[in-house]
Amino acid sequence: MKKRLFAILTMTLMVITASAQRVSAFVTDSDAFTNLRDAPKGKVVGKIDNKLSAMVVLENYTDGWWKLAETPSYAEDDAEIPLQPSATGYWIHYSMVGFGTRNYGGQTLHLRKSPDDKAPITYSFSKELTLHPIGVQGDWVKVKTSDGKHSGWIEMDWICANPLTNCC
Repeated sequence: MKKRLFAILTMTLMVITASAQRVSAFVTDSDAFTNLRDAPKGKVVGKIDNKLSAMVVLENYTDGWWKLAETPSYAEDDAEIPLQPSATGYWIHYSMVGFGTRNYGGQTLHLRKSPDDKAPITYSFSKELTLHPIGVQGDWVKVKTSDGKHSGWIEMDWICANPLTNCC
């Protein structure tokens, strides 16, 4: 009985820890507005004006959708984007958000098969790229390239979530 209770408590703690992991990004959508939804594939409950650069904090990735962990803000003046209250929060598709890589000096970066610097490399590049987040674990983010051809894990130290600066 004690072993079973311990296993249940351990699993619960692992789920809570995993769900609390966050990653910052900026809105990459080229349309005039980006929809925010009340659930993955849900009803539109808000919009982000893309004339200004918006930044978001993401958590709880689910089937291609991120839940916003905080109210999004515009990068130029850090002003929060006004949204109507939503009982279920706000969701955005992963393809609408991203971040730049910090290989400003032409360093070769690697996407890896798992979140470990010794894991096999799935893709290497030396040009700055915009990547789209599809998961987070510790100090690693699972990403897809903008063309959708490559995916893998990259350390958070190599990403920049501000669309207006190079994060140096």
